[in-house]
Order: sequence, then structure tokens, then C-alpha cells
Amino acid sequence: MPSHIFGPVPSRRLGLSLGIDLVPFKTCTLDCIYCELGKTATPVSRRAEYVPVTELEAEIKEFFADNPAAGKIDFITLSGSGEPTLNTALPRVIKLLRRLSETPIALLTNGTLFSRPEVRREVLDIDLILPSLDVVSEEIFTLLNRPAAGLKSQEIIAGLSALRREYPGKIWLEILFCAGINDSPAEIERLIQAAGAIQPDKIQLNTVVRPGVLSQARAVSDSFLKSLLPGFGPAAEIIAPFKRNAAADNSLEKTRETILATLKRRPCTADDLKNALGLKKAEVIKILDLLLEKDEIKAQEHTGKRYYQTSK
Repeated sequence: MPSHIFGPVPSRRLGLSLGIDLVPFKTCTLDCIYCELGKTATPVSRRAEYVPVTELEAEIKEFFADNPAAGKIDFITLSGSGEPTLNTALPRVIKLLRRLSETPIALLTNGTLFSRPEVRREVLDIDLILPSLDVVSEEIFTLLNRPAAGLKSQEIIAGLSALRREYPGKIWLEILFCAGINDSPAEIERLIQAAGAIQPDKIQLNTVVRPGVLSQARAVSDSFLKSLLPGFGPAAEIIAPFKRNAAADNSLEKTRETILATLKRRPCTADDLKNALGLKKAEVIKILDLLLEKDEIKAQEHTGKRYYQTSK
């Protein structure tokens, strides 16, 4: 079973996405308090071939070898359970994907490494980059995103601005708000100014959807997000729920049905489902998110864990 490819899975931003995970679980430059995948034990900023390119190439070639699902996905997304730009194999993976598929390639990133010229050069052939920027103030950056040593929000913003000047593709900047942390009028104004400097094609406003690492990661209201749209300008939008379309393939539906059938028998955590079904945790969480949005399942806390069960 592939260990670095997951999906296709539903994405609220990209439709039906084939995920390619370039780093081991929770290998990241940040330890965001809202991360749905759990705590980053030790945030890192050193780049390396965290997953050997030979392993990635083998799985990618296997997936695209006469696979009916390959023609139905909306995006190939370099993402997963950590920060993909940490892997120095990134340019070789992009080159291989270009040779094997005409499907657009997206990079889901926290944007922390674009201050490095070599990282900006490596992503020039990607169709869409989706970086995140939650704060401008260094104090709040430390509180909310808990970065690896040496990372500074001002350098990250400068790196994203440099990326915009050099990169010919689309940039969709995500800003995620946590109630009581980065939602003050002063911080919002700083974010508006930073977004203006970066000049992304879209500014996608978001908030906490699932429980994160710390209970302080609480969602802001829909009305609050809507109130921010005029300040961020015409490029701003609120990230909408995923909507299925005719192109959604049978493997996604089968996985969804398997998860539902499992939850009908007994409540499970995301880790329970991951272990029982042999899926990647990122894949399980995305499908659980889809089921929650459609009210097909519900969630509740018990003994410090989040359990899912069917609504009926």
C-alpha cells in the first residue's frame, strides 16, 4: 500500500485532490496550536531529503500506470502531514509529475521557507501555490504558530513578496483566524497591509474547523469573517465547504462508505480509523470533514479524545 500518496480526497479549496506527502508525519517548521494533525515534536527549518526521492518516484509511477482515477482528479497536491518545501527532493518530484500527467500541480505550504532563493526557484513550474499567513506580529507568531528557531514573520512576509515577483503562477493566500489570538483590529490591519504587499491572486479567510493541539484554538464566527472581506479587498473570499461533482471517483466513495460503515458499528477517533483502514491520517481527516459538513456524522469529546459516530 502506498505510504506517501493519499487519495484522491475532497478538498475545500481544490476539489478532488491527489495528495503527495513529501515529509514524514509532523515534520514541519511550525507547531501551530490549531493543527488538526497534532503536535510537532520539534519544529525544524533544515532542509533534507526527508523522504527518499526513489520512494516517491516509485509510488508516483505506480499510481499513474493505467489508473482510471488519475484522469478524474482536479489537482495533484504536494502537501500532507508536514511542510513539503523541507524536502530537497521537491524539484525532482515536480519534474516527474510534469512528465507523467497534465493535471495541475498545487503546493500546500505554510510559506515559511520562501525567504530562501533556492526554494523559490524550485517551485516556479507549479501551477498554484497556497501559502498561509496567520499573523504579522512576532509575539503573536510565537504564540499561535510556534515556529522553529530562527524563523521570523517579517522574513516570511518578505519571502512571500519575493515569490510573487518571481513566480508566474497563481497564489492563493490563506489567513486562518483564532478567536482571541489574531483577530484584534490592530492585527487585522497589519494582515491587510501584509496581504497588500504580497499581492496574491486570492486571499482566503478561514477559521478553526476541527480541534487542534490546544483548546485555545477556537473558531471565529462566520459573521466575523464576512465583516473582514471589505478590508481585504476584491481578492478576498471565505473558504467554502467542499462540493462533490461528477468527476469524484469511485475510490473516494468507497472510502467514504467504509468509514461510515465503521462508525455505524462503533464510535472511533481519526487514529482508530487510520489504523483500522490502513489510510493516511490526512486522508481520514479530510473525509471526516466532508461527512461533518453534510451532517452525516457527529463528533464529541471523551477522555480527552475526539470520537466520531453516525448522526442517525
